[in-house]
Amino acid sequence: IDPMVYSFDFGNQGIIFVAYADLADVEITDIFLASDSTGEFVTSNITDDADFQFAPVLKMNQLGEPSIVYVEGDNPDAFLELRYGWIGPVGFTSEMVADNMYQDDYLGYDLILKRGSIQLPQVFYIGNDGYLWYACSGELAWMPEAINDLSSEWPSAMADPLGTFHVAYDVGGSGIHYITNMMGSWQDEVVFEQLIPEAGNERPSLGMEIVYGSYLGIGNPHVVWMHAETEEPYDLWYAGKKQDSWNESVILETSEKSEFPGYGSYFALDYEGYGHLTFCREDEEYVTQIFYARSAEPLIVTGVSEEPADVEFIALEVRGSEVHLNLPVSGTVTLDLYDASGRRIENLASGRYTAGEHTIPINSAGLPAGVYFVRGQIGEYTASDKFVVTR
Repeated sequence: IDPMVYSFDFGNQGIIFVAYADLADVEITDIFLASDSTGEFVTSNITDDADFQFAPVLKMNQLGEPSIVYVEGDNPDAFLELRYGWIGPVGFTSEMVADNMYQDDYLGYDLILKRGSIQLPQVFYIGNDGYLWYACSGELAWMPEAINDLSSEWPSAMADPLGTFHVAYDVGGSGIHYITNMMGSWQDEVVFEQLIPEAGNERPSLGMEIVYGSYLGIGNPHVVWMHAETEEPYDLWYAGKKQDSWNESVILETSEKSEFPGYGSYFALDYEGYGHLTFCREDEEYVTQIFYARSAEPLIVTGVSEEPADVEFIALEVRGSEVHLNLPVSGTVTLDLYDASGRRIENLASGRYTAGEHTIPINSAGLPAGVYFVRGQIGEYTASDKFVVTR
């Protein structure tokens, strides 16, 4: 596994966090985290043990705290397991996601912190059978399942505001696929396929339209990937889904030089519908340069309204020892209490509530001092808030 795989994300107030693997000693590789919260980047070793850790994928949760998926083993040639770690009030904590990760090569994985979740991560990875797997965090352990039976690589995953998962991946380098559980079960479809042995279609990056208006809806998926007619050069291609078909086109085409994107997410859509991506390419003197590109026209033909992305269907706030809920519609509400590690403590309320304001008490007398979270859910819509118990 390439130790130079790294990842970044934004925290609160625009603070940049970067996770990467580096040598901590002569024969030890750890995960390091750097942030510019003080105005300049400060780095810390967050694993700092005798094991080898590589290839972090970093996502920030809604509290502005880093969450990381990475691989770990006793040594670089040992059996590797996939782990999930997070930095909270007590420092860095980690747990095993799966021990059936593909071992022969690094084929990518992705982390989702589902909208409204406190510490309920979802991970997509390649299993030792070569198939695409999904694992979610349960109360006692992670729960993995295979979601296809194809030779899969490089999953790029997103969750939309309704809680549906969307994943783009490549099938053994021969084609690009898209899979979603929008209809309840996993539905797979071909984005682009090329049955030429010398061709390559690899490392997709997924972008989703998120439609805001009178309701919160789901738009079409968009995918960018590396494409080659022969072994090289690689060009960047794009495909967007319109109605029931995918339409592909070349983004950048150079006859002699390959364009290589970074690992992980390198393509995104903005709220005006324009596409953005980063990649690297050698110049005429064979010096590798990093490039940024923006689509000349919006990729979302119908446009996207300028409503802010942070739409909350449940207004939830903890005030003292009470939870204040404001529900836009009537429905079945579940209200749960979690500790700082994401462990569910108790159910505070469950049942049908009418639209409007409600107050639910919290019995904090028996809680140890610490940070706690309340998570409310009505249908697919969630919201949460934190509070501190002091003694």
